[in-house]
Amino acid sequence: MYIGSAIILFAALTAVLLPVLAPPSDTVVNPARAYLPPSSDGHLLGTDQVGRDMAVRIAMGLQTSFAIAITVIAIAIVVGFVVGLASGYFGGLLDTVLMRLTDIQMALPFIVLAVAVLSVSEPSFWSLTAVLTLAMWPTYARVVRSATQLEKSTDYVRASVAMGATPARILRKYLVRTNITAVLVLAALDVAAVIVYESTLGFLGIGAPPDMPSLGSIMADGKQYILVQWWITVVPGLALIVTVVGLNLVGIALRSRAKSRGTA
Repeated sequence: MYIGSAIILFAALTAVLLPVLAPPSDTVVNPARAYLPPSSDGHLLGTDQVGRDMAVRIAMGLQTSFAIAITVIAIAIVVGFVVGLASGYFGGLLDTVLMRLTDIQMALPFIVLAVAVLSVSEPSFWSLTAVLTLAMWPTYARVVRSATQLEKSTDYVRASVAMGATPARILRKYLVRTNITAVLVLAALDVAAVIVYESTLGFLGIGAPPDMPSLGSIMADGKQYILVQWWITVVPGLALIVTVVGLNLVGIALRSRAKSRGTA
């Protein structure tokens, strides 16, 4: 838990502070300093094929990854909550329709869907966010639906219904609160998954727009130089691995704590 938290804190601070504190020249194309290896001429992680500082580029890539991941998970939670609560509480035909739609979405291969949509759309933050959200929301809907079905059968919920409580009050007072812990634990793990998805799409050239560097696109830029200028691809790859491991460590620790308390 503590190791993962330290990794995430370091990655987040690097993403926020380094692009601001670094000299403007570190992000400017300068062929005269291209392919500088790590620890040379004031560039701790070297420079890329056009002379930009690799440390700053990686920090900007982390910035993109965190921004997209947090946005995707936030939207997926909202959509998943709405679908899951409606399906689990009201049941019947509504439950059948919503769950069939969820099943269809979960059955679609993510990479195929992403390539199909992003290949014909203009690269943008929101088009990428929309595609990633499509891949993430069904899991939240399933989790919320299951927890809602269990909770609505409890005595205190039945008593509230018998006393005339409206569905809106029951959902707000009991069912939303019951689902929060499980959803937040799942979200902690899914942030890492979204970062991997986003980096994969960036590596394929269909991810974030060109003005938003991502770890995947940075690695793709250096793949043809990997045998000689290895740091252009390897260093952002290591940054991606370490960040994802840190997020997973925190997510696993939160899940273990939730299970020990009987809330997930």
